[in-house]
Amino acid sequence: MNFTIFVCLIGVLPLILYFLNKNVDSATKYLFPYILLLAVASVYEFFGTYILKFNTSYWFRIYILLEFGAVWYFYYKIFKYKIFYFLYGFGYLIIYIYSLINWSPKSKIIDDLPLTLIMTFMVIISSFFWFINVFKKLEERPLYLRTEFYYISILLIYFSGTFLVFLMT
Repeated sequence: MNFTIFVCLIGVLPLILYFLNKNVDSATKYLFPYILLLAVASVYEFFGTYILKFNTSYWFRIYILLEFGAVWYFYYKIFKYKIFYFLYGFGYLIIYIYSLINWSPKSKIIDDLPLTLIMTFMVIISSFFWFINVFKKLEERPLYLRTEFYYISILLIYFSGTFLVFLMT
């Protein structure tokens, strides 16, 4: 039981570290919506799911949209392809609304597959373009000194791994 509480509330730690850090760079500021979403999700998991025993179907449906918005915002801010991300976000919203019309709390996890695919493809394609841009410019600054490198790598690993697990279910 104590371990469950610890795991649920550890998602608040990045938000605390964000506010304690006085030297937040622009890439971290662009990732702030995702950091905030992790904190809110952790608190909700603890109180809403663990203590109050709410139905998680509604939360997961809202979380998919909020997660896309947070990751979309990060990539939108670090790239110059604003029209591409605007259209991609608009397309996601249309598919989200369509899937919401046919959704019920008792629906299976497979109903989220189109939304998960769109999100994963956005992360993979955006990460690929970021790496291409970095190697085209050949700046003197190495990758390990770039904050964006860590964020993009983590998003790529997280969404690629989650996608494979999602397909196996």
